[in-house]
Amino acid sequence: MKLVQMPTSLLHLQDADLDDAGLDPSLLAAFRAYLPQAPDDQHGLAILAPAGAGGRRLLMVLARRIGAALRDANIALRDGGGDLKAGRKKLCYLPGSTLGAALQSPAARRELVREAACFLQDLDAAWEAGQAGRATLEPEALLALLDERRAARRPTFLNAAPERLPAIFADALRARLPILSLPP
Repeated sequence: MKLVQMPTSLLHLQDADLDDAGLDPSLLAAFRAYLPQAPDDQHGLAILAPAGAGGRRLLMVLARRIGAALRDANIALRDGGGDLKAGRKKLCYLPGSTLGAALQSPAARRELVREAACFLQDLDAAWEAGQAGRATLEPEALLALLDERRAARRPTFLNAAPERLPAIFADALRARLPILSLPP
């Protein structure tokens, strides 16, 4: 299973592009306040905003920022004579609709645990996928992944429409990750 599935329409999205994206000003301000510390964050962040509120765009800008930091770390490792094959830092980026299948594959799950940074786009779609006949996601399986990544100090970043998440998962997610959301 391919563990980097970024939406091609957002590959070149920059922070400045968010100004014209119609995002809630308070959500955008909170995101921009977080962005400088993101490359050093060892926990991650959950962007919880209704579908269409721009969470996917925020996640992509975040992935680009962290991806650049990982690239720079890999270059420094190579230039310093380190073992790039053993020490290379990579990220994964999966749409929620594929997460159930990834967690059911032992090889893909191992990679999800090991990657330096993990991005889960539209996580709420993981439960909709099961309704469409594809592999579904048990909340406990995702929470176990988050716990393993957190214990290893590997950040996980995600976006989801909170009203579409299973209630048991939404509460557990809030206990594990800092939350960026629209004001009540």
